[in-house]
Amino acid sequence: MSDIDLAAAVARVKGDRPIDENPYFVGLRDGSFTREDFVETQIQFLFAVVFFSRPMAALAGRIPRPEQRVALLENIGDEHGHGNLRLSHERTFLALLARLGVTPADVDARPLWPEVRAFNTVLAGVGTLDDTLTGLAALGVIEDLFAKISSIIGRAIIDRGWLPQDQVIHYATHERLDEEHAEGFYAQLRGPFARHPRHAYQVSQGLELGAYVFLRLYEDLWRARARRTLRDVRGPHSLSDGWHLDD
Repeated sequence: MSDIDLAAAVARVKGDRPIDENPYFVGLRDGSFTREDFVETQIQFLFAVVFFSRPMAALAGRIPRPEQRVALLENIGDEHGHGNLRLSHERTFLALLARLGVTPADVDARPLWPEVRAFNTVLAGVGTLDDTLTGLAALGVIEDLFAKISSIIGRAIIDRGWLPQDQVIHYATHERLDEEHAEGFYAQLRGPFARHPRHAYQVSQGLELGAYVFLRLYEDLWRARARRTLRDVRGPHSLSDGWHLDD
C-alpha cells in the first residue's frame, strides 16, 4: 500500500463501486422507481439512520487518545442535534417521512427488514470488535458516499414532484455535512496509512467493507422495494437495540 496515498485508495474504492450504476439510483434517475416503493424503502432506511451513531459511539470508546476521538465525537454530536433532539438525524428523517405521508404509526407497524439488520449488524461488529483503523475507515467512506447519495436522492424527490425543494429536509443537510464528517475520519487515517503497510492494509479493509455494505444495502432495498409486510407487535425490533417510537 505504500505506493499510494489515502486519497488514491478512497478514489479506487469508490471507482470500483460507482454510485450511479447502483440500481437504487438508476431507478430514481430513469423513473422506474415508484413513489410508493421509494417511500417503503425509506421507512427501512430510517432504522439504519437511528442505529448509525451507536457503532460510532462504541468505536470512540475504544480509541485511546482524546485528540483521535474529537472528530468522531463531533460526528456523534451532530447525529444527536448537539443536545437539541429536534435536530437529531432521527427526528429530521422522521420529519421528511411525514412530509412524504408516513406517520409514526406507519413506521412502527413495519418489521425491520433483514437487509437493514444485516447492515446494522456489520457496523456493530466493526465498531466493537474490529481494528479501530478499520472501523474509522468503514464509517468514513460511508459518510463520504452518503454526501453524494444525499444529493442524488434529494434532487430525485424534487425532480419527480414528490416534494417541493423547500420541503426536502435531511438530505439537503447531509449533502454538505457528510463531506465534513468524512474528512474528519480521513484526517485520523492519513498518518497511519502512510506510516506502515500493516496500517494501510487495515484502513483499506475498512474502506472496502464500508463501501460494500453501504451500497449493497441500497441494492438490497431496491430488490425488496415491492415488499409490503406488517408486524403484529409494536416496540423495539430487538430488545438490545432499544428502537421504539413513543406515542
